Amino acid sequence: MVGRGFLTWSLCLGALLLLYFGGQVNPVVYLVAGVLAPLPVILAGWRLGWGAAVLLALAAALCVFFLKPGLPVILDNLGFGNLLLMGVLIGCLRSRGLSPERVIIYTLMAVNLVALLFILGQAYWTGVTLQALLGQKGTDLVEALRRVLGGTGEGGSALLAPGPAQSQVEFWVQRLLPGLVIVNGGLTAWLNVVLSRQIAYFLGWGEAPPLYYWSAPEWLIFVLLGAGFLLLVPVVWVRIFSLNLLLVMGLCYFCQGVAVVAALFHRWSLPRLLRLLGYLLIFLNPFIFLIITLGLMDLWLDFRRLQQPGDA
Repeated sequence: MVGRGFLTWSLCLGALLLLYFGGQVNPVVYLVAGVLAPLPVILAGWRLGWGAAVLLALAAALCVFFLKPGLPVILDNLGFGNLLLMGVLIGCLRSRGLSPERVIIYTLMAVNLVALLFILGQAYWTGVTLQALLGQKGTDLVEALRRVLGGTGEGGSALLAPGPAQSQVEFWVQRLLPGLVIVNGGLTAWLNVVLSRQIAYFLGWGEAPPLYYWSAPEWLIFVLLGAGFLLLVPVVWVRIFSLNLLLVMGLCYFCQGVAVVAALFHRWSLPRLLRLLGYLLIFLNPFIFLIITLGLMDLWLDFRRLQQPGDA
């Protein structure tokens, strides 16, 4: 059993390093690694315990650091370290029996708190104002997106062509950076929780609760309505705050919309191949807003019949 455990741990470490080094040479792999890097850590923790997940994250971090020791390699790989931390937190919280919703919320809070503390520390030690630092990170985000899209072909690179279009993108990215960071982290955590549960179920490591039980708290609708009304306030920073809040609310109802789609797939008994294609389609641009709308409508129409007659 010890030998199998070490083999599982080694395979997870190999997958993690493959994602990292593959992302250094290929923009598409870089994009995949930015989403799935926590997955090997979560699976190692699921099978071997959260201590094995911590050791796996530390081993991957040390492998990256020893290739080129120094402060620059740490600063250049903070995003990768953040993903490793996310994997450890998800694995630890899952082992404590928390619901997937709480696992994602607590993980997102902890990861963003660590990122915020680092940004504040970086601004303090470098003597740069927080606004200037956030603006620089927004520019870096646009450049990273340019590299990823440029690696997918001319059509992708044209989306961020130099000129007024790029400056406009940078303008909005800098102002919506808090919301974009939360949405990106939340979506990444959600995907890894869902995928890890399905992989563990297929490998016979345990029973995975159905995805279609996911439900956002009903009181969030008042937050969404409040954010919408704040857009009417003729104050720039209030409108920026409301837009960031709307981004976060959109993520919540997107997850609920996906749960509704999963319930429909289950009710219709669709083959797994068609389900996989359907899940891939919902992440395309036209369908994202439809899924968010579906999640909102579920509050009143209760597509999944989760509410009991007495609660309706």
